[in-house]
Amino acid sequence: MIIKQIFNNNIVSTVDDKNQELLILGRGIGFNSKVGDSVEPERIEKIFRLQDEVLYEKFKATVMEVPIDILQATDDIVTLARMQLGKTISDGIYVSLSDHIHFAIQRLRDGMIVRNPLSWEIQHFYKAEYDVARESLDILKERLGVEFPKEEICNIALHFVNAEVNDSMNDVTHLMQLLQEIMNIVKYHYNVELDEDSVNYFRFITHLKYFCQRVVTHSSHEDVEEYLYEIVRKNYPEAFACIGKIERFIRKNYQYEMTHSEQLYLSLHLERLMKNRTA
Repeated sequence: MIIKQIFNNNIVSTVDDKNQELLILGRGIGFNSKVGDSVEPERIEKIFRLQDEVLYEKFKATVMEVPIDILQATDDIVTLARMQLGKTISDGIYVSLSDHIHFAIQRLRDGMIVRNPLSWEIQHFYKAEYDVARESLDILKERLGVEFPKEEICNIALHFVNAEVNDSMNDVTHLMQLLQEIMNIVKYHYNVELDEDSVNYFRFITHLKYFCQRVVTHSSHEDVEEYLYEIVRKNYPEAFACIGKIERFIRKNYQYEMTHSEQLYLSLHLERLMKNRTA
C-alpha cells in the first residue's frame, strides 16, 4: 500500500485495489514518511474503510482533531457493541462517539459532569445498549487511563441507539419520549406497575421500539388480513381498548394512523405481558 496523504504521525491514507481511499492508524506510521512511500505493515493497527463518502470526509476531519488513543478506544467499543448487540450499527458512530469521548475528557478535566435528561428512558428501554456502554467505561479506563463517571454510561448508550436507527439524534429523543408516553397509557389503563425484568416486558418493549420508529419517521407498516384482525380484537377486548387509547393519542399528537397490523401485534404483545403478570 502506498501513502496518499499524511494526516499526522499516527494516521495516513492510502487506496485499495478498487481505488477506494482507506485510513490507516498506527503509532508512528506517518513519522519520517512522505507521500508515495509504502506503508510499513508492522505499524498498522487499524484500517478504516467507510463506504459513505460524506461520512468518510467527516471522519477524516475528526482524525485531525482526536488523539489516536481515543480513536483506538472508540474502535474497541464499536467492536464490542456490534458483537454483543447483534445489530447493524452505522459507521457514523466512529465520528460521533470519538468526538464525544474527546470532549467528555476535556469536560471531566474541567470538573464538568453532563447528566443526560433521558437517563431513565435509556436504562429502561435500552438495557442492552446500557450494559454495553457500562462495559465501555472499562475499555476507556484501560485504554486512556481515565475513569469516567457513571453519568457517561447513558451518554454512550445513546450513541449506540442513534447509530442503530441510523437517524438524527432529534428523532431518537422523540422516539424515547413516545415510548414513555405509550408506557404511561398502558400503566394508567391497567392501573399496574410492570415487571421490567420479565421476558414478556422485554418483548413488548422491543416490538414497541420498532413501532415508535415508524411513528417518528412516518413510515407505514403493511397491513394484515381483516379477518385475523377481527378475531384478535374479539378475543382480547381489554388489550384492544388500551391500544385504542394509544391509537387516538398518536393520531392527535403525531399525526400518524396506526394500521390494523400494528394494532393487532401490539395487542398480542400487550395481552401476553398482562397475562404473564397476573398468572
